[in-house]
Amino acid sequence: MRSESSPASLWLGLVWAALVILVSGCPKTTGPVVLPPPATTPKSDDVRAGDKLSIVVRGQEEMSGEYVVSADGSIRFPRIGEVPALNRDPGDVAADIETKLADGWLRNPQVSVSLLERQDPEQITVLGEVKEAGSYPHDGSLTLMQAISLAGGLTTEAQRRKVKLIRETAQGRKTVEVDVQAIVESRAQDLPIEPGDIIMVPESPI
Repeated sequence: MRSESSPASLWLGLVWAALVILVSGCPKTTGPVVLPPPATTPKSDDVRAGDKLSIVVRGQEEMSGEYVVSADGSIRFPRIGEVPALNRDPGDVAADIETKLADGWLRNPQVSVSLLERQDPEQITVLGEVKEAGSYPHDGSLTLMQAISLAGGLTTEAQRRKVKLIRETAQGRKTVEVDVQAIVESRAQDLPIEPGDIIMVPESPI
């Protein structure tokens, strides 16, 4: 014998179908993107390649003067040769010079080192499908969307869902793919950008 569905059963079926359609139509929240930690970042007063230093040796005018940190992170100092300076506090560099000068050159040397000029400020680079690709200063606090904004924003040809964030880490260079469209739509959080990061916006295949 053929059974007939009751009105209550039909009503419950319609409600269930409506719920399925509603849930499937809601925008999905994108899970948080896990960024690799950057390589050890020097303190703001630590010496970097390209910095100009003032080095004064008390009573030794011929040694005192301005010195530029080379690309390998060292300075060439009279009599004692190369002195490592990269990622070191100026006071530590001064102490190192004092130790080396005291080894057969000067009796009780007194050295002071101070930072005169930052030749290479910390920067981030934005490339690809942005309106003004290039390098921009990192002011100490910067997000991915702010970095893209510095570069004039995305072009109409940008592939918004596969933006690449490239970062130097202690384990080497790492690349993370970010869905920028999800950030725009508030389905994902904006991401912090570190000095030295490279943002690559690819072209959309369509």
